[in-house]
Amino acid sequence: MEKYSGLLKDLRKFIVTMIVMICFVISFRAVISPEIVIGDSMENSLHEGDYLISNKLAYKYETPQYNDIVSFDAELVAGHDLFIKRVIGLPGDHIQIKNNVLYRNDKKVNEPYMKEPMKTNDLDIKIAKNEIFVMGDNRNHSMDSRDFGPINYHKEVLSRVLFRLKPLNQNFK
Repeated sequence: MEKYSGLLKDLRKFIVTMIVMICFVISFRAVISPEIVIGDSMENSLHEGDYLISNKLAYKYETPQYNDIVSFDAELVAGHDLFIKRVIGLPGDHIQIKNNVLYRNDKKVNEPYMKEPMKTNDLDIKIAKNEIFVMGDNRNHSMDSRDFGPINYHKEVLSRVLFRLKPLNQNFK
Protein backbone atom coordinates (compact mmCIF):
# COMPACT_ATOMS: atom_id res chain seq x y z
CA MET A 1 0.00 0.00 0.00
CA GLU A 2 2.87 2.41 0.80
CA LYS A 3 4.25 1.80 -2.66
CA TYR A 4 1.01 3.03 -4.25
CA SER A 5 0.64 6.07 -1.95
CA GLY A 6 4.14 7.27 -3.00
CA LEU A 7 3.20 6.74 -6.64
CA LEU A 8 -0.06 8.69 -6.17
CA LYS A 9 1.82 11.50 -4.45
CA ASP A 10 4.27 11.68 -7.39
CA LEU A 11 1.39 11.59 -9.87
CA ARG A 12 -0.33 14.49 -8.06
CA LYS A 13 2.89 16.53 -8.10
CA PHE A 14 3.29 15.84 -11.80
CA ILE A 15 -0.32 16.86 -12.59
CA VAL A 16 -0.07 20.06 -10.52
CA THR A 17 3.26 20.91 -12.22
CA MET A 18 1.74 20.35 -15.66
CA ILE A 19 -1.28 22.54 -14.84
CA VAL A 20 0.99 25.32 -13.57
CA MET A 21 3.17 25.07 -16.70
CA ILE A 22 0.15 25.16 -19.04
CA CYS A 23 -1.21 28.24 -17.23
CA PHE A 24 2.22 29.89 -17.48
CA VAL A 25 2.48 29.21 -21.23
CA ILE A 26 -1.04 30.52 -21.90
CA SER A 27 -0.34 33.66 -19.85
CA PHE A 28 3.02 34.16 -21.58
CA ARG A 29 1.43 33.89 -25.06
CA ALA A 30 -1.23 36.43 -24.06
CA VAL A 31 1.54 39.01 -23.53
CA ILE A 32 4.44 37.93 -25.76
CA SER A 33 4.17 37.45 -29.50
CA PRO A 34 6.77 35.80 -31.73
CA GLU A 35 6.88 37.25 -35.26
CA ILE A 36 8.98 36.68 -38.37
CA VAL A 37 10.07 39.50 -40.68
CA ILE A 38 8.85 39.09 -44.25
CA GLY A 39 10.03 41.58 -46.85
CA ASP A 40 12.68 44.28 -47.02
CA SER A 41 10.85 47.43 -45.86
CA MET A 42 12.75 47.58 -42.53
CA GLU A 43 16.28 46.95 -43.86
CA ASN A 44 18.95 47.71 -42.56
CA SER A 45 17.45 47.33 -39.08
CA LEU A 46 15.47 44.13 -39.69
CA HIS A 47 15.99 41.54 -42.40
CA GLU A 48 13.78 38.92 -43.99
CA GLY A 49 13.70 35.84 -41.78
CA ASP A 50 14.62 37.66 -38.54
CA TYR A 51 12.64 36.50 -35.51
CA LEU A 52 11.05 39.16 -33.33
CA ILE A 53 9.78 38.93 -29.77
CA SER A 54 7.05 41.52 -29.21
CA ASN A 55 4.96 42.80 -26.31
CA LYS A 56 1.23 42.65 -27.07
CA LEU A 57 0.31 44.82 -24.07
CA ALA A 58 2.86 47.61 -24.65
CA TYR A 59 0.39 50.36 -25.48
CA LYS A 60 -2.24 49.27 -22.99
CA TYR A 61 -0.05 50.65 -20.16
CA GLU A 62 2.34 53.06 -21.87
CA THR A 63 2.39 55.39 -24.85
CA PRO A 64 4.41 55.00 -28.04
CA GLN A 65 7.87 56.55 -28.23
CA TYR A 66 9.88 57.73 -31.20
CA ASN A 67 11.74 54.87 -32.91
CA ASP A 68 9.60 52.11 -31.37
CA ILE A 69 9.21 49.32 -33.88
CA VAL A 70 5.63 48.11 -34.00
CA SER A 71 3.60 45.47 -35.77
CA PHE A 72 0.08 46.33 -36.76
CA ASP A 73 -2.92 44.92 -38.51
CA ALA A 74 -2.28 46.03 -42.08
CA GLU A 75 -5.55 44.45 -43.23
CA LEU A 76 -7.27 47.57 -41.94
CA VAL A 77 -5.05 49.95 -43.87
CA ALA A 78 -3.48 48.12 -46.79
CA GLY A 79 -5.18 44.77 -47.34
CA HIS A 80 -2.16 42.83 -45.98
CA ASP A 81 -1.93 40.71 -42.85
CA LEU A 82 0.82 42.38 -40.81
CA PHE A 83 3.23 45.30 -41.17
CA ILE A 84 6.31 46.06 -39.09
CA LYS A 85 7.36 49.72 -39.08
CA ARG A 86 9.17 52.38 -37.04
CA VAL A 87 7.27 55.07 -35.11
CA ILE A 88 8.24 58.43 -36.60
CA GLY A 89 5.43 60.70 -35.35
CA LEU A 90 3.41 60.83 -32.14
CA PRO A 91 0.05 62.47 -31.34
CA GLY A 92 0.24 66.22 -31.85
CA ASP A 93 3.36 66.08 -34.06
CA HIS A 94 3.62 67.97 -37.32
CA ILE A 95 5.28 65.68 -39.88
CA GLN A 96 6.66 67.10 -43.11
CA ILE A 97 8.69 65.69 -45.96
CA LYS A 98 10.29 68.39 -48.09
CA ASN A 99 12.75 67.61 -50.89
CA ASN A 100 13.10 64.01 -49.61
CA VAL A 101 13.99 65.14 -46.06
CA LEU A 102 11.86 64.25 -43.01
CA TYR A 103 10.96 66.99 -40.51
CA ARG A 104 9.16 66.55 -37.20
CA ASN A 105 7.84 69.72 -35.59
CA ASP A 106 9.95 71.83 -37.98
CA LYS A 107 13.21 70.04 -37.07
CA LYS A 108 15.09 67.73 -39.42
CA VAL A 109 14.99 64.14 -38.09
CA ASN A 110 18.33 62.34 -37.83
CA GLU A 111 17.75 58.81 -39.18
CA PRO A 112 20.96 56.75 -39.04
CA TYR A 113 18.95 53.52 -39.42
CA MET A 114 17.81 54.30 -42.99
CA LYS A 115 19.09 52.01 -45.73
CA GLU A 116 19.48 54.74 -48.36
CA PRO A 117 18.38 58.33 -48.97
CA MET A 118 14.62 58.60 -49.36
CA LYS A 119 13.03 59.55 -52.67
CA THR A 120 9.38 60.41 -52.07
CA ASN A 121 6.67 63.00 -52.55
CA ASP A 122 6.42 65.99 -50.25
CA LEU A 123 4.03 65.61 -47.33
CA ASP A 124 2.56 67.82 -44.63
CA ILE A 125 0.40 66.26 -41.91
CA LYS A 126 -0.60 66.83 -38.28
CA ILE A 127 -0.89 63.64 -36.18
CA ALA A 128 -4.19 63.36 -34.28
CA LYS A 129 -4.80 62.09 -30.76
CA ASN A 130 -4.27 58.30 -30.39
CA GLU A 131 -2.47 58.14 -33.75
CA ILE A 132 1.11 57.50 -34.78
CA PHE A 133 2.94 58.01 -38.07
CA VAL A 134 4.98 54.96 -39.06
CA MET A 135 7.59 54.42 -41.77
CA GLY A 136 9.84 51.62 -42.92
CA ASP A 137 13.61 52.10 -42.67
CA ASN A 138 14.00 51.14 -46.33
CA ARG A 139 11.87 54.11 -47.41
CA ASN A 140 12.14 53.53 -51.14
CA HIS A 141 10.68 50.02 -50.72
CA SER A 142 8.12 50.56 -47.97
CA MET A 143 4.38 51.00 -47.87
CA ASP A 144 3.75 53.05 -44.74
CA SER A 145 1.94 56.10 -43.35
CA ARG A 146 2.97 58.09 -46.42
CA ASP A 147 0.59 55.79 -48.33
CA PHE A 148 -2.23 55.07 -45.86
CA GLY A 149 -1.87 57.84 -43.28
CA PRO A 150 -1.39 57.68 -39.50
CA ILE A 151 -2.68 54.65 -37.60
CA ASN A 152 -4.56 54.44 -34.31
CA TYR A 153 -2.16 52.84 -31.84
CA HIS A 154 -4.97 51.68 -29.55
CA LYS A 155 -6.95 49.91 -32.27
CA GLU A 156 -4.45 48.89 -34.95
CA VAL A 157 -1.08 48.27 -33.27
CA LEU A 158 -0.78 44.64 -32.25
CA SER A 159 2.58 44.78 -30.48
CA ARG A 160 5.84 46.65 -29.86
CA VAL A 161 9.02 44.80 -30.75
CA LEU A 162 11.16 44.01 -27.72
CA PHE A 163 14.11 42.40 -29.48
CA ARG A 164 15.29 40.63 -32.62
CA LEU A 165 16.82 37.19 -33.00
CA LYS A 166 18.82 36.47 -36.12
CA PRO A 167 18.01 33.13 -37.75
CA LEU A 168 20.66 30.43 -37.46
CA ASN A 169 22.69 29.85 -40.60
CA GLN A 170 21.58 26.49 -41.95
CA ASN A 171 24.68 26.09 -44.15
CA PHE A 172 27.20 24.81 -41.60
CA LYS A 173 30.50 23.54 -43.01
